[in-house]
Amino acid sequence: MSDRLILFVTDRAATELHWWQPDAPASASSPMRGDWARFGDWLSETPSRRTSALTVLLPDSVCSRQIVPIPGTRREKALQALPFALEDVLADDLSLLYPVLAERPLSPGRWPVLLVDAEVRSRILDTLENLSMVPQQLVAMADTLPPPEAGEFSVWADPVQAHLSVLTGPYEGVALAPLPGLNAAEQLAEWLPRLTPAPQRVVFHLPLEQPSHWPEEIEFASEAAPDWAQWHQLWQAGLDRNRPLSAITSAKAVLDQQWQRRWWQVGAVMVAVLVLLLVNQWIGISQMNHQAERLQAQITRDFHAALPQVTRMVNVQVQLQQALDQRTGASQDDFMPALAAFGAAYRAEKPKDAQLTIKSLRYEAKQLTVELTAQKYAVLQQLLEQLKTVSTVSVSQIDAGVDAGVAHMRIGIKAL
Repeated sequence: MSDRLILFVTDRAATELHWWQPDAPASASSPMRGDWARFGDWLSETPSRRTSALTVLLPDSVCSRQIVPIPGTRREKALQALPFALEDVLADDLSLLYPVLAERPLSPGRWPVLLVDAEVRSRILDTLENLSMVPQQLVAMADTLPPPEAGEFSVWADPVQAHLSVLTGPYEGVALAPLPGLNAAEQLAEWLPRLTPAPQRVVFHLPLEQPSHWPEEIEFASEAAPDWAQWHQLWQAGLDRNRPLSAITSAKAVLDQQWQRRWWQVGAVMVAVLVLLLVNQWIGISQMNHQAERLQAQITRDFHAALPQVTRMVNVQVQLQQALDQRTGASQDDFMPALAAFGAAYRAEKPKDAQLTIKSLRYEAKQLTVELTAQKYAVLQQLLEQLKTVSTVSVSQIDAGVDAGVAHMRIGIKAL
């Protein structure tokens, strides 16, 4: 695997840079600063650096992050509606911006969108191309910072330009240029009263005193500002954890999307097989025959969609396992252990709630994400707790709740 290289473009002119290799030995991982010429010289010192997995961080001065209201949960339809939705919320000329829509909404009708200055984006990509560098991600620096808690704003100061990033929630926030004669707290004290609704609490990641005219109904908190080492840790953790929106699609991402589509087909076959086993155990003979015929037809269709080169279906599980074993790629196959762990827990909890249903199954970045619905929230919680007892996988709850009397939960499963 190539070493990672993180490049922070610190100004709107895209000329002042800050870069480092988080995976390099300590003696060689010190951050560097300079312009594009210095960056090119640094790359030339060791040719292998040009093959690093490059991520570019953009300052708030060249991009904005917001949640755009678009009805529905299907990305294809949301993409079609995005230009019209942006016209309603943006004052800027949309032709000057490069919009990025998230793969899925935060909740139905609430889509994260990243807007990048199109001219700055093109200038960065052209300069990197001249240096024989192909970035894998082009993301907003603010998207790598820890998102605030509900009802809370968090305020960070860009470590180079001192621009303020006001994070108002996951994938959304406001960028404020520093005003002469006012510190960050005094500046927000002037701005916050105009917000509706206002936050309950504001946390400044800067050592500041509470201004005398601070709104009484908003709690004030201040913490020490990160040093450069802590900034690097925040950015690295955010790139891994936050899944920031990227203004480019790398060649690796395209390949991952192709494999993801095939995994969806293979996953559909495996889920159909799993459902067939459950049907055999819990429905009567007369209903079982009818359901089995329908499921067998679905399995046959999905099998040929997933493996079009195989003309004869003999043993679904054996043939699928052979196809999975033959899959090429550098990464370890962690899909089957995660799916096996989930299948065992699902079979154990299904008798407790007849309406326990697999709504969706997604595999990417070595994580199996399962979305479940049920009549009883307690059953979902018991399934989660049972998964956590499996020593071969790492399990995390992504979100959960009860809407209109239907319990739902998303669970992430990674093989260890």
